[in-house]
Amino acid sequence: MTNLVRKYNVGLDIHEEVFYGTVLNEQGEVITEGNVKYSKESIQNFLGSFPSTDVIIAIEASSLARGVCKLLGELGYDVVLADPVKVHYIAKEKKTDKVDSRTLADLLRTGYIKLVYMPTDDIIKLRDISRHRAQLVRMRALNKVRIKSYLSREGTKFPGNWNKATLAKLKEMNLMIANFVNIIELLNEQIYHVENKIKKISKFNSKIQLLTTIPGIADVSAMLILGEIGDIKRFNSPKSLVKYAGLCPGVSQTGKKSHDVTSMANNKWLKWIITECGGRAAMLNKRYLKHYVRVKNRKGYGVARRSVARKMLTDIWYILTKEEPFKKSES
Repeated sequence: MTNLVRKYNVGLDIHEEVFYGTVLNEQGEVITEGNVKYSKESIQNFLGSFPSTDVIIAIEASSLARGVCKLLGELGYDVVLADPVKVHYIAKEKKTDKVDSRTLADLLRTGYIKLVYMPTDDIIKLRDISRHRAQLVRMRALNKVRIKSYLSREGTKFPGNWNKATLAKLKEMNLMIANFVNIIELLNEQIYHVENKIKKISKFNSKIQLLTTIPGIADVSAMLILGEIGDIKRFNSPKSLVKYAGLCPGVSQTGKKSHDVTSMANNKWLKWIITECGGRAAMLNKRYLKHYVRVKNRKGYGVARRSVARKMLTDIWYILTKEEPFKKSES
């Protein structure tokens, strides 16, 4: 964990071209503030008069954060990621770039800043390749839906499975469908290469191998799960991991009426993949199957799938924490 106690606390409200920066001293006084271009030269001009060892910078977690963290790291500055929801809640009465920047710096100075996990480079690599593979598969699925839509519009049934023979037959139907088939064939090739790379990486990663001992989880899904979880030590209990995946709903109650509330602050990738794996796990393992059937009979299919996913995440927490493989049980 980065030491947050520094002589100068900097808040950067980041955007694609221009940031707004605020530098506070230990007493909370504004030393300097203003617009900063997204470039090494501009940042060095803004912070150059402060020794990098005396400076810590806070930015909000966003899609731009990785690139900004990399640039600031190359300049020798320590950076922390702030929870944007918490920052917005504090600054919402008057939300401007200047206010956001000052809020970040002040929360950093006082120690009240809510930090977001910063994965290591190794975890980022796992996350990138597994998400990339998932995006390719989603693109392929979208093109399959489009082909079926074209066929339905023409009153033609889909002719079989998505094998080479079927794809060749689809190409002969008309030019528009042939265009989509060409895209699917290209995606098939790219997915094949990415999956081979994933398998090679997985072979030498002990944590991925541990995850593949769980029924319903193979190399591809294990890498995505590990990439999204990162360091298991940041979760102090199985429940905190389940909550991170958005599978532990809150409760809203008014009088005698209550209903579940799903938090929007969750890892959607982890939620998606563990729910997918939960369906397969229920078919492969008797313990998961019994749990699924019991919940399904009371609350239905959707709740049962999420419940199995929660059970799997609990197992994952213990497996990664103890570094022990999944223990099969017939009960």
